[in-house]
Amino acid sequence: MAWRHPHLLWLTALVGALLLAYAIALRARHRPYPVRFHADPLRRAGRAAGRRRHLPTALFSSGLLVALLGAAGPMVPLPATTGHPVVLIIDISRSMEETDIAPTRIEAAKTAGVEFARRLPRASRVALVTFGNFASVVVPLTADRARVIEGIDALTTQLRTQLGTGLMEGVRAVTGEGDTPPLAGGFRAVAVLLSDGRASDGVPPQEAADYARTRGVRVYTVGLGTAADPSTFRSGFYGVLDEPTLRMIADETGGRYYRAEEAGRLREIYRDLARVIGWTRTPTDVSALSAAATLLLLIAAIVLRFRYVPLG
Repeated sequence: MAWRHPHLLWLTALVGALLLAYAIALRARHRPYPVRFHADPLRRAGRAAGRRRHLPTALFSSGLLVALLGAAGPMVPLPATTGHPVVLIIDISRSMEETDIAPTRIEAAKTAGVEFARRLPRASRVALVTFGNFASVVVPLTADRARVIEGIDALTTQLRTQLGTGLMEGVRAVTGEGDTPPLAGGFRAVAVLLSDGRASDGVPPQEAADYARTRGVRVYTVGLGTAADPSTFRSGFYGVLDEPTLRMIADETGGRYYRAEEAGRLREIYRDLARVIGWTRTPTDVSALSAAATLLLLIAAIVLRFRYVPLG
């Protein structure tokens, strides 16, 4: 928690001083009674009634303390949507039919992609782009989750792996067509790129990464694959995960690289990405809540004052 006016916090010491004065006043008013009560029930009832008489003072002091804290401007980090448009870029090359990740890589990717779309804030707009023989915008930028999920469910594989072309198409999907000057800092959109192999042709990945950076798109890459021996794959060399390239793309654009070697890990990664990409914590002034709490405490103090210490 932070404070807009931290120098006012020292005023809370006044509440402690008032309570000390109250305790001193009570002690000064106390006089020993010549008559002693030997009946335990009467003694217990008297003590309980005495404790209740202090409730109004306790509530009033609490209200005063909350009011002083509110005057200091408490700033609490509360969850808020980032508002960044997001593009999900999925490799649909033939190697995604490999079964080393059950039931197949493409099915695991589709399941995780659907969960990712569902976990993003409702206000986030999402696009879906695929790359194989060519790059394609399957679903343009939209807030319609059902449309994105339907697009993910309908994915089928192609032969080649135009990774760089897919990334460039994804960047255009969230930033629009045409050239824009490089950003001085920060980013305007996010891409999540999943691939299980290495680029076969198309735009070089380095060129695509540079393009994403200059357009202000932060790219999080996810590598989907297990064994590195080409002989273990039906797709051979092109089924081997190219981690250096995926790391380079993430590093160039300010994102992060993740490695998924099983379906459960892939879903976990996508859940984390939905939280990181879609949500942030924004310092929010909660002085209004302090004012409301102060009012309730003071009302309770007044009510109990007349309940336990009636006038007259």
